[in-house]
Amino acid sequence: MVLIELEYLREVNRIRLSSRDILLKVEHEAGVRVCDLAFPLVAEVVVDEKWTRDPFDRTIVAHAKANGLAPLVSSDEEIRRNYPRAVW
Repeated sequence: MVLIELEYLREVNRIRLSSRDILLKVEHEAGVRVCDLAFPLVAEVVVDEKWTRDPFDRTIVAHAKANGLAPLVSSDEEIRRNYPRAVW
């Protein structure tokens, strides 16, 4: 979902790099990777995320929660307010 949101942000000119370029950069420079947790497990948690109407944010946070409350890197202040393991 993160890659989809990043590509959407590029399409509306909010960021310059493609989602694939960003992924390569964070993998290489920070060792960050996209989790491969099965989406049905994430979807079970998404339905309980009521703090936002944004489907991207709901899914991104639910993914981290479904993955054992994994750390989440995000510049989004609302995500950081609603998910204590989020950092920027």
